[in-house]
Amino acid sequence: MDWNKEAKETVERIPMPEVMKNMTILYAEKLARKNNRKEVSMEEVVQTRDDYFELFGDTLMKRLKENRDKGVSDDAVDPQIALNEGPLLYQFDLCHMRFIGCTRQLIDVVDLAKKLKKKMEEWKVTEMIADKFDVPFMPHTNFTVSISACPNNCTAAEVKDVGIHGIAIPELTSPEKCTKCRKCMEACPDKCIMMEKSGPVIIKKHCKQCGACAIECPEEAMTIVKKGYRFMVGGHFGRWHHVGQELFKIGDEEKVFKALEASIKLLREKAVSEEHLYHMVERYGLEPIYKELC
Repeated sequence: MDWNKEAKETVERIPMPEVMKNMTILYAEKLARKNNRKEVSMEEVVQTRDDYFELFGDTLMKRLKENRDKGVSDDAVDPQIALNEGPLLYQFDLCHMRFIGCTRQLIDVVDLAKKLKKKMEEWKVTEMIADKFDVPFMPHTNFTVSISACPNNCTAAEVKDVGIHGIAIPELTSPEKCTKCRKCMEACPDKCIMMEKSGPVIIKKHCKQCGACAIECPEEAMTIVKKGYRFMVGGHFGRWHHVGQELFKIGDEEKVFKALEASIKLLREKAVSEEHLYHMVERYGLEPIYKELC
């Protein structure tokens, strides 16, 4: 689609890394089509800017602007690029929190990925996978670690070799503060909060533990009592689609390290050529990994 010169120059100045800026360009073009225009004008650019600023909020936009003012490169803004650089047979798949944070983040995916990469270098994972395969390597040879900042799970952790996402356990810790404003109910994406005479009640079997209810509670009657990591193993996508199994619902960072090491140990000891972790989980179940966690 054609662009008005002023509109094109303005969108180029929006303080976002390239991968996100491309999204704003597509969004502005969509608005132009909606307005029955053949050219993107300043009207669409202004609306795009306002919509994205509202989406990200003042704090995240401030971080973006600071990065641009400092001349920070797109590679520096996207740490996933550096994490996956070089001849490796494993890769990290991080959610968009990696750019400048996220309003829903419960964990720092970049910090965790850096620590896990250091461990995987120590465990010589690339060499192990290389020695297992007796055919030329392709991108699907890679062992993938997926990390999302919250249960929205933007990186599809369930279909990766190892999937991790942050969780937060909410509780009504100060019922006397509750005004029954129902904001916790409105914030819950899974509609698992009921309002009773005594106040809000969380239907725990349906709760995805995203903490949205506590984050939105204006009186801090509902709070997050614990944060941690959910860990899944043995996922796979494509022709042999396989949903990974939950190893644990919530654990700390040290438990994540042990779980990853145990998963890689199972692959190292039991896999033959061209086998992935999902083959191991199908064949042996989770017991060999659980034993290493004890």
